[in-house]
Amino acid sequence: MSAFSVFTTAGTAWYTTLDTPAGSGPPTTAHGVCLPATDTDEDKAGYARTIALVTVDHAVEYREEDEASGGALLSKVTVVQPLKGAPAARLTIGQSVLRQADGTYAKTKPAYLPLEPGHRYVVGTVPDAAYDDGWVWFATAADNDLATATTRWTRAIDHQVAPHPDPACNDVLNDRSSPAMP
Repeated sequence: MSAFSVFTTAGTAWYTTLDTPAGSGPPTTAHGVCLPATDTDEDKAGYARTIALVTVDHAVEYREEDEASGGALLSKVTVVQPLKGAPAARLTIGQSVLRQADGTYAKTKPAYLPLEPGHRYVVGTVPDAAYDDGWVWFATAADNDLATATTRWTRAIDHQVAPHPDPACNDVLNDRSSPAMP
């Protein structure tokens, strides 16, 4: 048997599982701090609550974050085409960015483009009230070929995978002080 929980903050999720052989008492192994798998478009689509083709209207604000380097950029976007879920026509969404000396923003992950006003993106969001209408789980450019971008994400949504820990996660904690340990 395995207990499973998800904790999210500022667009990051940690998975915790407690592995217990059926009928044998307390957990024997705890897996912690495992980020969800995001290697494929199908992984991303499965985790995102909404996915939409959007046009970025303007940046609303930049917030310094305490947890890590960089901060959160809140952007106002107009939904051009919903692909998953039922987003409002206009959203204010936050995303993790690295602020550059010249006032521009850099990405924090390879498939996580900073939203720039006047450009189109396909964005996947997860709920997070601290950032108004949600947190950007992924953002991919859609300026050059809208048909290709929407086809790509429609296919990913059609084959989406339920959220699961990254299979490469090896954050296994064996706590000898636990009553479950011999």
